[in-house]
Amino acid sequence: MIFYFSATGNSKHVAELLSAAIGDSRPTDMRTLSGSGRHIEINENESIGFVFPVHSWGMPKTLPEVIAGIKFKGYNPEKSYCYMVCSCGDDCGLTFRQWSKAAERAGLKASAGYSVFMPNTYVLLPGFDTDDSSLTEKKLNAAPKRIEEIAAMIRCRAIGDHTYHGRFSRMKSGLIYPVFIKTITDKPFHADNDKCVKCGKCRTACPTGNITTENGLPKWNGHCINCLACYHYCPAKCIDFGKMTRRKGQYHFK
Repeated sequence: MIFYFSATGNSKHVAELLSAAIGDSRPTDMRTLSGSGRHIEINENESIGFVFPVHSWGMPKTLPEVIAGIKFKGYNPEKSYCYMVCSCGDDCGLTFRQWSKAAERAGLKASAGYSVFMPNTYVLLPGFDTDDSSLTEKKLNAAPKRIEEIAAMIRCRAIGDHTYHGRFSRMKSGLIYPVFIKTITDKPFHADNDKCVKCGKCRTACPTGNITTENGLPKWNGHCINCLACYHYCPAKCIDFGKMTRRKGQYHFK
């Protein structure tokens, strides 16, 4: 059983490849879980996997609460296997530790964590941009092999943190990540009304339902997690975050 959260498509792709590699059923989008859908019946020896992107060396905002709110009926901590796979552009810091705490709040025993390099999507700070075409292609071509390696470890029920921490992981996850979460805002987002084609893709791409449209034009409503799906999916490239995203690239998994 695999649950995933994805904004620009990287983690959905990882979840689908992983599902095929381990012979699991089709992965479940965590955004579809609500009400009684958060009560999941499982076999006591079943594997439970969570796939999601890394945001600033930690989990996307609100995702820990989503995971903690899922209740698994029939779960046996001595027989079940619970793991995470995170997609990251470069490194993921101590994301495994954070996810482990969310899993514990859901009554789960965190068994293992894995990471997969996927194309960069964060563009909201100076020096941060999407990968060039050659690096994007290199990461996408390497991902299936890495996922096969992860699938083999899952089948063997490997234990431990197998994610790529990178340098200064304690500082990144312990200091930078909390600041990132506290300063998330959608106020600088705006659309160029002259360029907007009123297709609504920004609204449908938003994983939190934060965007509505008025006369076909997007409006952000204060529940943003800075995943940038709206920016990356805009076919007219009419959405910007203040001046920060001007002349920066776009990417979403095709």
